[in-house]
Amino acid sequence: MTVTPIAERAADVVLALPPEPVAARMARQALHEARLPEDLEHTVDLLATEIVANAVRHADLGPGDRILFAARFVDDHIRIEVADPGPGFEPHRALAGSGFGLRMLDKLATDWGVDRRGPGCRVWFELDRRSRRRFPRREG
Repeated sequence: MTVTPIAERAADVVLALPPEPVAARMARQALHEARLPEDLEHTVDLLATEIVANAVRHADLGPGDRILFAARFVDDHIRIEVADPGPGFEPHRALAGSGFGLRMLDKLATDWGVDRRGPGCRVWFELDRRSRRRFPRREG
């Protein structure tokens, strides 16, 4: 079976987004300009929108703060990261909460995590076309 590569070469997207609702649309537009593949478009759009929107809603950012959005496409692998200077959150508590965003992330991403080392918070997810675990369940 031949798998079509995501791009002919590695593609990177790096943006400094305002802490406003328009940020998620700006991130999606940049992903599409970087040749996001059709078969992963819906999932990547959904998950990227969710983690950018969470930073806008919950990071308690001021007008001068920025949300860093980074994406890397290499062969059959996509990694998206969203970092903000906010206080962060405990992923297990958030998964047990009333929202659905992190639950979607947990079900649809090949892997994901939250990094709260140092100032701020970084949420990331990865999708790998080759993974047979398209709908993993997190342990614990």
